[in-house]
Amino acid sequence: MATLFSPVGTADPITQLGDGPMLHIVRNRRPDRVVLYMSPAMAAFQRADERYTKAIELLAESIKMPVPEIKLIESRFEEVYRFDRYIEEFEPLLKQYAGADEALLVNASSGTAGMAQALVALGSFGRLNLELLQVVTPKKGINGQRDREDPNDYDLDALWEFDCEIERDAACRIVAVRTPNFSERLLRENVIALCRNFEYEAALGLVQQMGSASARAKQMIEAAAARLNLDGSLPAKVFGGTDLGYKANDLLVEYLYAMEVRLEQGHWAEFMRALSPALTELMKRSLRAFLPEESYVLFKDGKPTQRYNVSAIDSDSRLAEVLYPCYYRNEGAFISNDAYARLVKAYCGDRGVAEKIDSLRYVERKSRNSLAHSLRASTRGMIEKECGMSLNGIMEALFELHGSAKPGLYERINEAIVAAL
Repeated sequence: MATLFSPVGTADPITQLGDGPMLHIVRNRRPDRVVLYMSPAMAAFQRADERYTKAIELLAESIKMPVPEIKLIESRFEEVYRFDRYIEEFEPLLKQYAGADEALLVNASSGTAGMAQALVALGSFGRLNLELLQVVTPKKGINGQRDREDPNDYDLDALWEFDCEIERDAACRIVAVRTPNFSERLLRENVIALCRNFEYEAALGLVQQMGSASARAKQMIEAAAARLNLDGSLPAKVFGGTDLGYKANDLLVEYLYAMEVRLEQGHWAEFMRALSPALTELMKRSLRAFLPEESYVLFKDGKPTQRYNVSAIDSDSRLAEVLYPCYYRNEGAFISNDAYARLVKAYCGDRGVAEKIDSLRYVERKSRNSLAHSLRASTRGMIEKECGMSLNGIMEALFELHGSAKPGLYERINEAIVAAL
């Protein structure tokens, strides 16, 4: 069902040049319903001679179309130049007819300049499903005062006969109004801002409201949100085959990229609490070239556990001496970061790696553990003073120990999202 919402003015329904804007839209677009919005002055003309409704009825009979349902809205608002007031008045009226399954045509050529400005503004907001229409005058320019009948001395019957001759073979003068969609623009800017702050879940909620956002952009935002949680199924599909590809076989580097995001977001305590798992994996890696895991790690069904291989350790006096302070013989004891650090110090043949790990282990002992197990303030300055190392320095050391990480992954993802939007 198509509805025409139209203010009316002194150029309606007919002038000496032909159809007024409202009647011309009815003629060419044949709506099922016409909603006429009238200022107090125009409503008085309608009550006096029914010029607007009669003109529609005459047109329907002439072109053999069903007479549309006509609804009259009489405004009591006298300050017809106030477009801000008309925004408030028009918006709820337009919402009544701007349904998903209904076409809403809006005449932006009739009525006062304030009415037209309000309708164009509402179209630009992008919240309403409507089609703004402008009707070019028959002379392709501005109507002069002499082109219109005196509205107080209006002869509809005479004008109608003249209008039939003029409009019989005349071209359609309707032009669609192309307005910038400010709502889409605002959504886009907010989505970009959220992505640049790595708030992908919130960005995903907004991008779904955008009609102009590409499916690729939506997929990338959803994949980035999953990736931050180390859920690789969607990221592997979305970023596969690009330099943003998900490293399914290197969960540690994905974890480090997520830590980098927490640091960029200013989540200092969360960043520090994330240090221990990263440090554990890096110490394991640094030992593999110098100490087989089987010599100190208990394997089950061919896979390493987090527990000590007590018998293997006891068979190696040097290893037993290194791990003795870690109570490795206690039943069910887990291999701690303290144990890994001792093993790195004793066995790692790369002194540069061993020194970096020692520095990070110091950071973990001095700051990370207290942040993980107590309620306390966690400003950047306090943490850095406590652990004796800058947070950026900690992140750099982690990337260096990994060896093949490329810092700034999520910033690169954001650039790809913005380009796809």
